[in-house]
Amino acid sequence: MPKTTQQITNPQKEHSDLLPPFTAVSMMWACTGKFAKEEQSQKLAEFTKESIKDIAELADTHSDPREKRYISGAIPTMSSCLRSLDTIYKGRQLNFDEVDKIRDVYLENVKDNLEFGKSAKDLLKSLPTMTISTAGGLSLIQILGSVSPQILWGLGLTFAGLGYVINWLIVRSTRKRTQRLYIKEDYDRDLYYDQYITRVETTLCSLYRDIDRIHKNVFGKRYPVEVGENAEKIVSDLLAGARPTFCSYIQKHMYKKLITPELWSLCETGDVKAVIQCPLWEVK
Repeated sequence: MPKTTQQITNPQKEHSDLLPPFTAVSMMWACTGKFAKEEQSQKLAEFTKESIKDIAELADTHSDPREKRYISGAIPTMSSCLRSLDTIYKGRQLNFDEVDKIRDVYLENVKDNLEFGKSAKDLLKSLPTMTISTAGGLSLIQILGSVSPQILWGLGLTFAGLGYVINWLIVRSTRKRTQRLYIKEDYDRDLYYDQYITRVETTLCSLYRDIDRIHKNVFGKRYPVEVGENAEKIVSDLLAGARPTFCSYIQKHMYKKLITPELWSLCETGDVKAVIQCPLWEVK
């Protein structure tokens, strides 16, 4: 006796055995490793890509034809999502490149300031022996020849000391500005990375809902999940470990220029047990 359609499709089965929506989301997050430079990330992405091919092959030979219909709709949707993730990643890299360019311009300015300080120091040190534009082309020491040697010696020492002080002030100021630059650069990169994760989260949530919609159209029901779980929670849990862990006051204190190199690690990590020891910590 031939099998009926009901026997083939197994009406008791209410969900896919091959590709839960949250697995599709995890696979697309893993596939973003292909954009990275690290070999390990690229290998993981390649492994995930092969796994997707295996799922497609299993669907072709599955006893339930609904699996093939479901996978045939899910995989193109995942590919479209990966295209969006690629665009988001490139945007993040563009932001990082802009931060690097700003840093390079600033460091070039720092270099010019240091050269100026060094030149000022050398100029003042040699000023007593420099030739002054007179009819005879005399130096300052020659002009002041009637002055005692002690005074001339003191004059030369004064100019040399003044040059040293000016150079020291410039070097000190430049060092502090450079430290603030690196903190600001690190902060900017963290902000751009946090924005990147937010955009990825939005894209993966959309993917989850699309895959779940396809699942409902094929199997008649959305894929079963734990009580209280939805696309947002599932994706948020997936990306939780990838987000920066800022101190809750970092934006405020960065804007007020209160963050120092000594405090930066506390600000960036946001470890509660550590930041409460920070002198800038605000007790609510």
